[in-house]
Amino acid sequence: MKAFIKKYQWLFEFIGVAIILAVGIFAFVKQEVFLYIAGFALIIMGLLRIIPLLKTTKDMVLKIIYAVEILLNVVAGVLLVLEGGKDDYSENLMRYLVGAVLYLRGAIYFFATVIRKEATDHLQFIVHLAFITLGVVILATDYFTVKNLAFVVLILAIIAAFFIGYSGFRNYKNYRYERLAREETKKIIQKPAEKEEEGYVDPAPVKEDIIIPEEEEKEELNI
Repeated sequence: MKAFIKKYQWLFEFIGVAIILAVGIFAFVKQEVFLYIAGFALIIMGLLRIIPLLKTTKDMVLKIIYAVEILLNVVAGVLLVLEGGKDDYSENLMRYLVGAVLYLRGAIYFFATVIRKEATDHLQFIVHLAFITLGVVILATDYFTVKNLAFVVLILAIIAAFFIGYSGFRNYKNYRYERLAREETKKIIQKPAEKEEEGYVDPAPVKEDIIIPEEEEKEELNI
């Protein structure tokens, strides 16, 4: 299977380019798709987190806070999905809900680690600091809109398609040259084999006149 994927990697890359461009163009034309993406992302992350998070949290206060947070995430996701089905959807609803979710996640993290003394590490600190900062930026500015996201995604799709397409072009070129080299090698190997199959043919014997000694003596006597 690995050999097959490696051999036809260029094919998967070409298909990937087509899919990426199609998604980027579709998202740019149908901008409400971002409401569905954000909505389902919040719903899935909320539902898949709830059981492991509550089972591994010993602090009862944090359990209640986490449960409320997840419930709010799911509600926000449902609202975004429902909004995406409307013809006159609100462009600011996603900005408010996503910004609020990110800010709430960061605030709860700092409450849990500072007030409730929950264990943490440097990476979690940096990530949640970014969450709370990004949440404030999204809520305070109007850059996080469906139109801007569609434009950004389209640009990223074009850039990604270019690099993946270039990689696919190189892999396909190598594939064709390797195939050509194998064919030429087969031809070179087959030529000596064909000569051996023909076999060795002895040259035809050259006829020479044989002189018998008695005849030589008779000729001398006649002289």
